[in-house]
Amino acid sequence: MNYGRHKKMKTVLFRAVCLSLVMLIAFLLLDARVRPMIRNTAIVQAQSYAALATGQNIPDILRQTDISYESMVDIQRDANGNIVSIQTNAMQLNDLKSQINSSIAASLSGLSGKELGIPIGSLTGLALLNGRGPKISAIISITGSAQTSFINSFDEAGINQTRHQIFLKTTVNLLIVFPTKTLSTAYTYTTLAAETIIIGKVPAFFAGITQK
Repeated sequence: MNYGRHKKMKTVLFRAVCLSLVMLIAFLLLDARVRPMIRNTAIVQAQSYAALATGQNIPDILRQTDISYESMVDIQRDANGNIVSIQTNAMQLNDLKSQINSSIAASLSGLSGKELGIPIGSLTGLALLNGRGPKISAIISITGSAQTSFINSFDEAGINQTRHQIFLKTTVNLLIVFPTKTLSTAYTYTTLAAETIIIGKVPAFFAGITQK
C-alpha cells in the first residue's frame, strides 16, 4: 500500500516538474517573442513624440521670432558691387537654437510611466490576428534632448545669380527607460529657415561654408 502511494506521489511530482518545465519554456519563448516587439514599438513611439514636438514647436518659433534672411545674414560688397563677405548673425542664430532646443526638451518632459500594449494576436505572426486580442503591457519612460545646427546651401539660380538657402537641422536624442533596460534612438528634423537670390558672383571660399 505504501509502495503504491509512494509510486503515485512520484508520478504526480514528475508530472508537476514536466509541467513546470513546459511552462518555463513557453514563458521564455513568449518573452523572446515579446521583447523585440516591445523594443521596436517603444522606439517608434518615442520617435513619434519627437516628430510631434519638432513639427509643432519649430514652425511656431520661426513664426513668432519673425525670422528673415536679412536678419540672419549680412552680405558685404566693395565699391564695385562685388561680394567680399557673407556673414551670419551668430548671436541671433544662437538665440534661435536655444529657443528650439529648450522648447523641444520641455515638450518631451513628463513622458514617464507611458504604457505600451502589444496585442497577443500580433505575436502569432498571422496577418488575420495582427492587432487583435488582449494586450501585453509594458511601462516605459522617455526623455529627450535636442541639438540644432544651421546648414548653408549655395546653388546656381541663373546668370550671375546664386540661391542661398539656410536649413535648420534639429536632432533629438531620445532615451527610453524600461524597468530592466535602457534604449537610445534619435530623430532628425530638417526645415528651410530662410533663403534669397544673391545677385553677383559668390566667391568659392564663401560658398563652401557648412554646405548642405
